[in-house]
Amino acid sequence: MLEVISAYLKCGILMISVFIFGMIILKKYDKKNLKLKILSFLIVNIITALAFLYMQGMVKTIIFVISYTIVFKCNFRISTGKSIFVSVLYSILSMIADLITIGMSIFVFNVSKEYYYYHLAGGIICNISVASWIILLTIIFSKPLNKLINYNVSTNKKIILVSCSTLISIGIFFYSLIKTFEFNNNIISYLIIIITLLVVLLLLFKQKIDNEIVLKKYDELLDVMKTYESDIEEQRTLIHETKNELMTIKCKITDKEKEKIIIQYIDSIIGDKQTENMNKYSKFKYLPSNGLRGFFYYKFNEAEKKGINVSVNISNQIEKSFIGKLETNSFKNLVRIIGVYLDNAIEASSISEDKKLGIEIYLINNDAKIIITNTFINDIDQEKIGKERFSTKGKTRGHGLLLVKRILSDNNIFETNKKITEKLYIQELTVKNTNKKVSKK
Repeated sequence: MLEVISAYLKCGILMISVFIFGMIILKKYDKKNLKLKILSFLIVNIITALAFLYMQGMVKTIIFVISYTIVFKCNFRISTGKSIFVSVLYSILSMIADLITIGMSIFVFNVSKEYYYYHLAGGIICNISVASWIILLTIIFSKPLNKLINYNVSTNKKIILVSCSTLISIGIFFYSLIKTFEFNNNIISYLIIIITLLVVLLLLFKQKIDNEIVLKKYDELLDVMKTYESDIEEQRTLIHETKNELMTIKCKITDKEKEKIIIQYIDSIIGDKQTENMNKYSKFKYLPSNGLRGFFYYKFNEAEKKGINVSVNISNQIEKSFIGKLETNSFKNLVRIIGVYLDNAIEASSISEDKKLGIEIYLINNDAKIIITNTFINDIDQEKIGKERFSTKGKTRGHGLLLVKRILSDNNIFETNKKITEKLYIQELTVKNTNKKVSKK
């Protein structure tokens, strides 16, 4: 009986680390049905204690994983698939913590292998050490683990299957390593295999996340295309309606209706057509059709979705200017700079009170001038802008502005200037025309 109670306490220490792991990574602890959760914890802990006493090797690990899955499922608002995936991640982390504890005990504190395996392994002190390492590793790797779980990776059946298979393989080599190390020091091959399996699993996760990012970008592009098609269809409808209205006016004139009635009818049509959507495409028609038009349209829609009132003024001289004939590298850098400025402006204006964003593009002395104006709420230290890890968007941001700074230092065709008023942040970008003719005096 004392042996069962001791095992229950030892497993309870590890189960606490399971909860802490879930709290740090999942951040969705459900406080409802607290009594039921406590009861489930006690029952699960009994199962793990019995497995700890009477099971060995992979069977014990599988029972532990099932127990962790029940804990995550009952206490956090996640699906069964996600619970299994999180349990696998925790189990892999616990094996790493076990290896660290063994290594620290034998190689740092000079504890003999015999003493460790017969007196410390599986004991309260050893379990406290393992639980502490699990919590420490969870805190250190919380961001990548959180990203891994939040992406669709954790709900992908193939990923869950591969993760479980990898865990079983790691577990087999882990227990073989423990047995080998207990009697001799020939463990290098086992460590190499375990590390290789972990690296392969991490590379698989990385590849899946990269694929998810690409898919998300394509989904966003598809949304823009749908909006574009919807707007085009709306324009067709408006053109058709306009033709019909012009025919009606013609008929009224032919029928010699009173001038006052015809004017009233024309005024009513003008009033109906004074909408934001009517002017939407006219704002971009002077941009060259080399990708800039679509780029600005995409950003325009992005700002609209965040409730920002966007004002656009583009000179008709831009349409046939040198901007449409920029060489590839210069064009890429131009889009990168504008992208950073617009992203910052959209984010800053979206959290401001007025939510206003202005875009102006002119041709001055054959050079193109792009002016982006936005409202903001932050107090800005002008001396820090563009420096490492500074942004008007907050702490640990501003990497985009650093990218712009590097582009400007490597390209002499771009010049920037900023102005800050009480409520407006004004960013000017000048693109020099290297082919413009210099006037002779």
